Amino acid sequence: MTELTFEQVLIGIQSLPAESRAKLRDVLNAPTEREQRINAARELACAASLRDFSADRQWLKEHRDEYAGQWVALKYGQLICHGTDLKVVHAVAKAAGHSDALLELVEPSDALPFIF
Repeated sequence: MTELTFEQVLIGIQSLPAESRAKLRDVLNAPTEREQRINAARELACAASLRDFSADRQWLKEHRDEYAGQWVALKYGQLICHGTDLKVVHAVAKAAGHSDALLELVEPSDALPFIF
């Protein structure tokens, strides 16, 4: 079996009907699955960075002692879910369609400030 050269492949492509060349062009220009995942992650990061978290901060202020010691998932001041295991809280929020929810460990209102 002889191997095709690059030039032979190009000649073969040029001999294709215009419709087939257009389909080949679309296939070659389509983003890969990895590129699609990267683009989706970029869009999500951009949306999250532009989000107003003031309602979430207000919710935390009002419910701090009620959920002290737990992880909460919040979005626009609404509690999505809560629990003591961050991975579980994240998975539940994501499964509910809120992969961009704010995840925060709630400290009691009388907790000492963190100083680094």
